[in-house]
Amino acid sequence: MLYAKNVYVRFGGLTAVDNVSLHIAPGEIHAIIGPNGAGKSTFFNAVSGINKPAEGTIEFMGENITGLSQYQVAQKGIGRTFQNIKLFPSMTVLENVLCGSHMNVKSSWIQDMFGTRSQKREEKELRQKCLDLLERVELLDKKDYLSSGLPYGEQRKLEIVRAMATSPKLLMLDEPAAGMNPSETEELKEFIKKINSEGLTILLIEHDVKMVMSLADTITVLDHGAKIAEGTAEEVRNDQKVIEAYLGKSYRR
Repeated sequence: MLYAKNVYVRFGGLTAVDNVSLHIAPGEIHAIIGPNGAGKSTFFNAVSGINKPAEGTIEFMGENITGLSQYQVAQKGIGRTFQNIKLFPSMTVLENVLCGSHMNVKSSWIQDMFGTRSQKREEKELRQKCLDLLERVELLDKKDYLSSGLPYGEQRKLEIVRAMATSPKLLMLDEPAAGMNPSETEELKEFIKKINSEGLTILLIEHDVKMVMSLADTITVLDHGAKIAEGTAEEVRNDQKVIEAYLGKSYRR
């Protein structure tokens, strides 16, 4: 589904992503881990159109998307969340999700202006889709709350739901469990497994190693911008380079 080949991202004289290649198969959960500053989010940004690679190519569903803008990447079928929550705080929970669904609108501005029958039908269908998504994460009863008033864990959920409202084929999650307590993390893990079982391919960055090891089909490890290991949880946690660079000798399964 996603094939990144020999990707470099540079900022002046700093190489933040150093010759990284990555292959994500349809239907899998693929995790990227590594220490702070390893280049994980920068790689995400290269895929999603925020940073343009200095070298290398990124293909999605067989199409070269290298250097496309963020909205063009989203239109191709890649949705993402961010390490720092980027909700619209003055909008309601439902309005935030509706914003995510906007790119799926087919009616023209003329149809919108005159409120044609087809435009009203499409608006009703998109609204119902967003309500269904909120129900799946148990936020339906808070659809009219301001997003800024939600507890932190629910804001995380809402950001994932907004990304899902774009109807992605690949969902990229940047540290989705950051700041969550163990109960919230477990709930999030089960939700990710559920949407993956329904056919959504997942690429995530996560510092919760226990969560990653129990969730991901494939794990890629970055250090100083370069890939140092890749494989199953069993292979990665027993890799000496990974132990030295990230997990530490005291790591226990």
